[in-house]
Amino acid sequence: MKYILFAILFTTFFSSCYKQVSTGTTTTTVDTIKTSKTLPNIMFYNVMDYGNVYITLNNTNNLGGVAKYYPLSYTEGIVGTNNIIVTFSNDTIVNQNVDLLGGKNYSCFVYRVGYSWFLSIVPDNLKTPSAGNSQIRILDFRTQAWYSYIGVKFFSPGNTPLIYNNRNFLDHESFSGYENFDAVPSGVYTTTLFITSPTASNLTQFSDTLVSQKIYTFVLMTPASLTAAKALNNIQIEQSVNN
Repeated sequence: MKYILFAILFTTFFSSCYKQVSTGTTTTTVDTIKTSKTLPNIMFYNVMDYGNVYITLNNTNNLGGVAKYYPLSYTEGIVGTNNIIVTFSNDTIVNQNVDLLGGKNYSCFVYRVGYSWFLSIVPDNLKTPSAGNSQIRILDFRTQAWYSYIGVKFFSPGNTPLIYNNRNFLDHESFSGYENFDAVPSGVYTTTLFITSPTASNLTQFSDTLVSQKIYTFVLMTPASLTAAKALNNIQIEQSVNN
C-alpha cells in the first residue's frame, strides 16, 4: 500500500501483484504464498522512485523488473550463499553474495544513498497469527529526511494503541527487534505519523484495514527528488501483505 500525504489514491495492476482498495487506502497484496520448507525464500522490494530495478538471483534466475510499491512474490533461493545482481538503466548497481538459511523467508530491499545502491536483507517470520489477530511491522527506508526521528501510531477503538517511537532510517539494521512482527487485533485502524523530536506534532493521518491472520510490512519512504525538509512532510508508506 502506498499513502501520499495529499491522499492520492489509484488502482493498478502489475506483475503478480494486485491492488485492493478499501476506505482511504490502497493495499498491495501478494498472490497466494507457497514458500519452500527446505529452501530459503526471498521477496524483493524497490523502495526508490527512480524507476524499475531488475533482479537476477544466482546468475540464472532472472526475476525481471521491480517497481516501487510492487514487491515480487517469494522466490526460492539455495541454502547457503546466494548471488544477487541488481541492474538499473542497463548498469549493474549491486552484485552481492548473501547467506540464506533453508526453510526461512526473507525480504530484500533495494535502496540508494547518494550515488550508491545497497541491499537490506530482513528475515520474515510468517507464522500465521491466531484468528481475530494480525501482525505488523514498520521498516524505515526514508533516504531523504533520514536524520529526523518520527513515530507511528496505530489506533483502533477499544484496543490498546500500538506506538513506534523514534524510528529512523535503517534502524532495523541496528536494532534487530524492529524486524519482528507485532500482534494486534484485526480491524480498522487510524494510522498517524508524528514528529517525536522536538515536538509531537502530527505529520499525517489515514486509515488502515488489517485482515484477520494476515501479516503486514509497512515501509516508510521519501521521494528522492525532495530536499530533506520537504521530504519530512511527504513521507510515503507502502503496506504489503507477507502471507
